[in-house]
Amino acid sequence: MAKIIVKAPFYKPGHRTESGQSRGGYAHYIGTREGVEILRSGMAGYIGERRGSHGLFSDEGVDVSLSKISEEIDNHPGNVWGFIISLRREDAERVGYNSAEQWVNLLRSRRNVIAKEMGITPSNLRWVAAYHNKETNPHVHMMVWSSRPGEPYLSREGIHNIKQTLASDIFRQEHLQIYKKQTEVRDDIKERCRQHIAELSAQIKDGNHAFSPEIIMKMELLSAKLSNHKGKKVYGYLDKNTKELVKDIVKLLGDDEQISAMYDAWHSYKCEIVRTYTDEVPDKIPIEDNEEFKSVRNAVVKSAAEIFSPSAQPEREISYDYAELKERKNDFDYLSFHADFRDDPMIFYRLGRYYLEKTDDMENAEWWLRKAADRGLELAAYLVYKGYRDGKFTENPSDKLRYLRMAVDAGFGYAEYEYAKYLMDKSPEEAKEYFKRAASHGSFQAEYTYGKMLFDEGKREEAKEWFERSARTDAWTQTRVGLLLYYEYEDYEAGKAFLSSAAEQGYEPAREVLRSIEQGLNARIVIGVCDLFYYAGNILNERSEDMYSQEHTIDYHGIDKKQRRENQAKRQGILMY
Repeated sequence: MAKIIVKAPFYKPGHRTESGQSRGGYAHYIGTREGVEILRSGMAGYIGERRGSHGLFSDEGVDVSLSKISEEIDNHPGNVWGFIISLRREDAERVGYNSAEQWVNLLRSRRNVIAKEMGITPSNLRWVAAYHNKETNPHVHMMVWSSRPGEPYLSREGIHNIKQTLASDIFRQEHLQIYKKQTEVRDDIKERCRQHIAELSAQIKDGNHAFSPEIIMKMELLSAKLSNHKGKKVYGYLDKNTKELVKDIVKLLGDDEQISAMYDAWHSYKCEIVRTYTDEVPDKIPIEDNEEFKSVRNAVVKSAAEIFSPSAQPEREISYDYAELKERKNDFDYLSFHADFRDDPMIFYRLGRYYLEKTDDMENAEWWLRKAADRGLELAAYLVYKGYRDGKFTENPSDKLRYLRMAVDAGFGYAEYEYAKYLMDKSPEEAKEYFKRAASHGSFQAEYTYGKMLFDEGKREEAKEWFERSARTDAWTQTRVGLLLYYEYEDYEAGKAFLSSAAEQGYEPAREVLRSIEQGLNARIVIGVCDLFYYAGNILNERSEDMYSQEHTIDYHGIDKKQRRENQAKRQGILMY
C-alpha cells in the first residue's frame, strides 16, 4: 500500500543539533547536503555542478538567499518546525514525485493548508524546503515558522490533516481507482436493499422468524412511545429510555446480513484511503455507536412515527414520459446532423437526452439540454436542473434553481413538485400551494403529498380524494393509500384493491401486507419495518457518496475544471448556428 510519512519536530530558540548546528545552520545543511536537487532558472541539477548553489525553495520559488534565510531562522525569537515528508522510492517513481519541481508545486499550492493547521495567519507564514533524492526514501525537509512568534501550534490532529492533504494530492490517480471500486459498491447498494426487503417479506411469509419478530416487536413498542411524545419526533429530543430503544433497533439492523455487508464495504474502502497517510486505520465501530451514521437513528424514528399515519414520499427518481427516443440505427447521426443546421429546441433536447441516457458524455448532455432549455423547452430545463442536482452537470451549478424555475413557470408538474420540496423549510405555506399546483398538473407524488398535508390538518375527506387520485400506477403509493383506506377510512374493499394492484406489479411489501391482513396481523407494522430498511439502505448509500465526494479531487468525469472550461470554449467555437 502506498503511503506518505510526515515527521514534524520543532526547534526552540538557541537549539543546537547533535553536530552543534544552529537552526540557521541546519537550514544551510539541508539546502547544500549531498543529494539535494537544485532548481535554477528552470534547470535542474545536483550540488557540486555550480559553486555556491543550494536547493532551498519557498513561496518566492527558487530565488532564496541562503545566508539571509539562515540568519533569519537563527535570530527568530519563536519556535521553528522542521518537517520531514518522505515517500518510498517505488512510490515516488510511480506517482511522479521523484523531482524537486513536483515538490515545489505541491508545497507552494498547499502552504495555506499548512498555515491553517498550525494556527498561522497565511500572510505571516514563513517557510523554506529542499528535496533530497535519496535512493530508498526520497524526501523533503521543510522548515516552517511565523513572522508573529506566538502564533504557531501544531497538534497531532494538525499533522494528520497535513498528511491527509498531501497524500490526496500525491496519490490522486491511484485514489481514483479506489473511488471506482467505491462507485461499484455504491451502485450495488440500492439493489441489495431491494433484495433484502424481498427476503424479509419471504421470511415472514414462510414463517421463518429467526430475525423478524424482535425488530417488529421493538418497532411496535417505539411507535407506541412516539405517539405519546409531545416534542419533535427526532432522536435528539427523545428521553433516555426511548433513545436506548432506538439504538437497540439500529443494532438489529446492523446485525442483518445484507446491511452488515454494506457497512463492511463502506468501512473497508475508508480504510484503504486512510492507509495512504497513516498506519492507524480506524476501528470498525458498531453502526449503532458510529456518529457518522447517526442519521440511521432518525431513520428508525421516522419509520416508527409514520406507522400509524401517512408516510412521507421517499427520495426516489421521478418516473414520467420523456417521449421515448427512436431506436433506429441512424438516430444519433440524424440528430447530430440536424442540430448543426436547425435552430430546433426539440432536436437539441433529443440529442441532449441521447448523451444523458445512452453515453457517459455528460458534458455534451449538459450543452444540448441547456440550448433546448434556453429556447423555452420546459422538459429540457427540468432535466438541466436534475443534472445539477444529481452532480452530473458541473459547469454552472449555480444555475440549478434558475432552470428549475423555468420549468415551474411553464407549469410542468414534476418541476413544481421539486420546487415545493425546496420551499418546505423556507416557506411551508408557499410550498403547500406549489404542491397543489403540481398535483393539479398530474404529479402523483404531489397528489399524495398534498393529500397528506390535508390529512394532517384534519381534512380527511378532501385528503381521501387526493390519495385515491395519486394511486394510479405507482406501487409504493398504492400500498400506502391501500393501508390508509383500510385502517383509517375503513374502506376495506377499496384498500385491498389498491394493495392487490401493487402486489400484481411485483411489489413485495404489498404482498406481505395482504398476507398480514388475512392473518389478522397489524400490517402497518410490517410496512413500517420495510420502510426502515429502505431508509437505512439509502443512508448507507449517502454515506458512501459523502466519503467519495470528500476525497475526490477530480470532478465528476475525471476532468479538472480548467480543462472542462477549455473544452467548452472549444466547442462554442466550433458549433455555430
